[in-house]
Formats: sequence, C-alpha cells, structure tokens
Amino acid sequence: MTTTHFIVTNRSTARRRQGGRLVEYVDDRTHRARPVFRVARYEPFGQAAAASADDDAFTSRVRLIRDDFVESYERLDPSDDPDRHPGTRCLFLDLYQRMSSAPDGKGDALFFVHGFNTDWPDSLRLLQRLHELYVVPDDSPVSALVMFSWPSWGSLLRYPADQRTARESGQLLGRLVSKLAQFHREFFGPRPEGAPPHCGRQLHIAAHSMGNQVLESLFEAIGRASDARGPFFGEALLLGADADWTALEPGRPLHGLPDWCDRVHVYNHASDDALRISEIFKNREKRLGRHGPKDLRRLPPRTLVVDASDLRLPSSRDLPADGFAGAAERIVSARTSSVRERLFDHWGYLYRPEVIADIHAVLRCEPSARIRGRERKDERLFRLVGVTTRP
Repeated sequence: MTTTHFIVTNRSTARRRQGGRLVEYVDDRTHRARPVFRVARYEPFGQAAAASADDDAFTSRVRLIRDDFVESYERLDPSDDPDRHPGTRCLFLDLYQRMSSAPDGKGDALFFVHGFNTDWPDSLRLLQRLHELYVVPDDSPVSALVMFSWPSWGSLLRYPADQRTARESGQLLGRLVSKLAQFHREFFGPRPEGAPPHCGRQLHIAAHSMGNQVLESLFEAIGRASDARGPFFGEALLLGADADWTALEPGRPLHGLPDWCDRVHVYNHASDDALRISEIFKNREKRLGRHGPKDLRRLPPRTLVVDASDLRLPSSRDLPADGFAGAAERIVSARTSSVRERLFDHWGYLYRPEVIADIHAVLRCEPSARIRGRERKDERLFRLVGVTTRP
C-alpha cells in the first residue's frame, strides 16, 4: 500500500478546471491565515527523486480531502475506508487504523509544526525530509506524519507578519485539538458491539523555530477550552525554539505542556545564528532554542534540556543533497559565519546525525539518562557528545 502522510493547513485554497472537472488546491499567494483549517494527504517521493524535484512536483503530490463539517464520531466504523469520510473523520480514522495495524516497533504518529520563512512548497519539502529521517529508518517508531502548515510568507523580511500569523494559527489549531478530544470521547465510547480497542501507540508533537510560538498560542487556547482536556501526546520536542527563554516558566502557556504529554525535551544550540538574528533585530528576550531555559529550577515537571552546542561540523562535510537545504539556507543567510555551519546549528533535527539519533531514542521512550551520546550536566540538563552514524 502506498504510504501517505497528512497535512492540516489554514492556507488559502482555490479551484481550477483540470481534465474536465474542478480540482481544489492550496493557493498560498495571499499568505492569509484563514479562520478554518483543511486536511490533505501527501504522497512522499523516493529519496532520490525528491532531491531535484521542483515546486510543482511537490504540490502535485497533495490531495485535499473533502471538507464537510464533522459533527460526531460516535458511529464511525473502525474498519471503514477513511477516504469515504470528510476532514477530521478521515484523518483520525486513518491514523487509528495505521497505528493499530503497524508491526512491533512502529505505529507511532508525529504531529509537526514548522517555523517561519516556510512557504507552501517549502513545507512540503520539509515533510518529505521528515519522512526520510523519521519514518523510513527502522530505529524510529514513527509510521505516520501530520504536519500543520500555517501560512508563513517564506521571506526573511516578513518576520513580524509571520509572528502575527503564527499566533493566529495557534488559536485555530486549538480547534483541531478539541476535535481530537471529541474523537477520543465518542469513538472509544460505549457501543452495543463493544468499544474499539485502543491502538497502544503514541501521538508525539514537535515544533521547530517559530512553530513554538504557534504552540504557545495553541496551549493558551486549549487552556481555556473545557472540552479539550486530556494527555493526548507522548513525547513533546521543542526544536531550536524561537520563543523567549522564559517560555516554560510558571504563568506562561507552555508551562502546562507536561499536562498534555508524557515528557518534554528542549533542544538548543548556542551557535544558532538564525536565533541570534531573531534576538538582535526582532525580540527583546533571549531565545529558548539558542540559550536553553533561563532557570532550570523553574521548568515544569518531566521537562529536560538537550544542549547540542558542543557538536561541531567537520570541515570536510558538504551541504546535504536534498531539496530542503536551499529553503533552510535562506533563513540563515546573514554573513556572520559560514552558511553551512549555521544551517546545521538551526536545523540539527534534519542534518546533525547526533541530534537525529537522540530524537529517535526519545521517540522510542528510552529513559533520558540511558540515551547514548548524552552527558549529564544537571538533573534536567544533558549535552550531546561524540559522533553517531550519519543519517
């Protein structure tokens, strides 16, 4: 069966005539944060094909799912064809079936929120890269990806606009989590024939760069929603977070993140020049993804920090030959140091083997102190050391 992943997006959509019928597609020229979200499927390339594919090749692999309002999940047949259903009914049923039927060691799903300066084709390239790194390898437990593609402009000059859009998009994302809570209540509720069995797998959540501001807005929204309660997520990964270094302290929305997941890992790198630029020109506070948390003692329970600052890029190493490298390079294009080094510092979860291996171990739910390649510096703080196998 062909592997597909899901996209949830509040980018604009349009219709065009193709083969004698109207076809709906994402038309992101306005970069407007719509007040509703759509669900779509993405069919990944083989790795070799993706490296040289153009924008149209990526966008042609996306199919928007019929968008009818979903009122209930109570009578949803666990064995039904997901594509017979609209929107979130298709999304949740497909994930349930895929997670339930996966072999041992696989079956988890990863929900991912991208950062700023990521236009629609860039977000698809990122989804492709995530597929290659976190679905294909046998040592990763992930079988399905769900990306939230919010309408970032894909321009360094649009940082303030992206920041506003990120916050608006996070509020909307709260509706998706409310739908997930409703699905849990109704799909697994009592039935005459017996409730469907739980799949036993986990849904993880991760955000990169400004995607963490989307998360802040999301958890602010669901903190006010009485119908969106429950620990839905397994591991939470805050990757190169473009958020204040106090973002996890009491009184801030992310302080309650452990109420929604089993464990939180914060990844930072002191040489992340993308976040250095954010500090100097865009924000008044130091950034969480560069400096780590301001005060480890004020972190919420089950929150750990992984410092990748000791990792150095070998001088002989070239830029990766994949389609997303160019998009990442645009974000770190200042001239304060080599583009290659800064690319790896801000995008370690895509390009640094040590970080990728550590994330695989976290997603496998390995005890934090036993993950190879870590050196413990504090009860809450680990540093990555050494070199692991290249991805």
